[in-house]
Amino acid sequence: MFTIRSRRDLSILLERQMTAASTRLTSPSIEEDIEGRTALKTYLLEAHGELRTDTFAALEALCGPLGVTVERGDEPEMFELSIGELQFWLDTSGGRVFRLYTVGAAKDADRVHEMLVSGSGQLECVWLPPRALESLARAADSRMVLFSLRHDRRPLRRTPDAQGIDSVTLRFWGPRARETLDKLRHSDVLPASTSVYSVRVRVGDEERYCLAEVFHNGKITAVGTSFTEHQTIVRQLLDEHDSLVEGLEQARRTPRRVNVPLRWNLDDLAFGVARVFSGAEPFRLWGIPETLSDDRYRVHAVDLDVGRTATFEVDRDGVSFSLGPSTPASVAIRFASALQYHVDADLRDDVLAPDPLLQLALPPASERGPFDERAQVADVARIVLPEVCALWVRGAQGVTTQAVLDATHGPERATDALHDLARRVLSEAAAHEWRQWLKFFSVSDGPRAGAWRFASSLPYERNARLRELVRLNRASQQLVARLAGTGLSRWLQLSLFGPEAMVTPMAEE
Repeated sequence: MFTIRSRRDLSILLERQMTAASTRLTSPSIEEDIEGRTALKTYLLEAHGELRTDTFAALEALCGPLGVTVERGDEPEMFELSIGELQFWLDTSGGRVFRLYTVGAAKDADRVHEMLVSGSGQLECVWLPPRALESLARAADSRMVLFSLRHDRRPLRRTPDAQGIDSVTLRFWGPRARETLDKLRHSDVLPASTSVYSVRVRVGDEERYCLAEVFHNGKITAVGTSFTEHQTIVRQLLDEHDSLVEGLEQARRTPRRVNVPLRWNLDDLAFGVARVFSGAEPFRLWGIPETLSDDRYRVHAVDLDVGRTATFEVDRDGVSFSLGPSTPASVAIRFASALQYHVDADLRDDVLAPDPLLQLALPPASERGPFDERAQVADVARIVLPEVCALWVRGAQGVTTQAVLDATHGPERATDALHDLARRVLSEAAAHEWRQWLKFFSVSDGPRAGAWRFASSLPYERNARLRELVRLNRASQQLVARLAGTGLSRWLQLSLFGPEAMVTPMAEE
């Protein structure tokens, strides 16, 4: 175990560990070397909410249930995290983006990293699109020595593509990696399937260098003799990330929607849309699609990494979307990257760049997200249920109609009629399809009254968490179908009792 109290001490230690790892590069297994115990692993993490305003308290609340202990360093921006023999050092001096370092084994470190980003909506990976990864090799003193491709359309297709390529997994190591990648793209050997998933670059000279592999989820594994060169790579990535975030946030402040032109290479677009918004991997978006016309859909969905919502419109020409007022730009970055990895790798590299982004922005369609007092209950449910799911993802213990309408309309626009509609959806959910997840808690008069509690917290383990949310999504689709009169359980609408009368409120603890 190492005792590190300042960023200077940390940089000295990490450089020594990188150097120690680099001496093993004569080993036959280059993969074992760079992923080995002494190699430096850096995870770029984007912080939200209290993690940026009250970092230590929020870290303790996040890490405590995971068995991870948190200690302060001598500098206010430094924290040490440990679980068993595994040590991490968290540098929060970057503001929005934290840097998590460790020299532990990659498998164990990845497991802890996954727990941290899965446990709440306050910490997520810094998603690096293919454009950002490839930009590392454009610097004068850097050279790409490895690239990997992972393209997979299978989750969105009913049947294999007899004329094309459904899945590509490729890892190329060699001094001419960049030239090989360019030849693959121009030869049409792997059409629309060459989005870079990771790159390995060498930066520096013979004496002071860093050999680093950078993955699309913000993980960097490095060996070499210079921690300074490693930080150069990190700064380049974060500069690229900041430019994307700035452009997206600027677009969100205008009354426009972001448009992504796209070629859907799918046999059944309806099936693909349902899978994208089911809550499952690889998109992790949770919503209930509404069919507007043939091959045209609208979805109010929650991003399961941060627990914030966005509204999407999908047709054969592509996807347009608008982020909610509290939704970070990272949601758009990850969504566009997922489209490149699972739909069309030829999606333009600058699709999320600031200037082209504003040129491609379209005027908004009619406002359907914030429902009005005359909306059908089924349409209200398509908006309310994702907002309730978002609260659960962010760790809320319960929900009220006020909390939902604050997110959809704002506190100034929530009328009694809107509260009544939201209350009916929540009551129907707790009484029927959501009864194992949502419990009616209090009974009182008035449209703004009533509260509901979640039966339990979401699991921290990522796969278990997603499985539970997928089950909730299926139940939500059944609920919306019943409210619309198209479900199999229409008889439930003929009950002589309202939904609140059919359940026993939870007793206050």
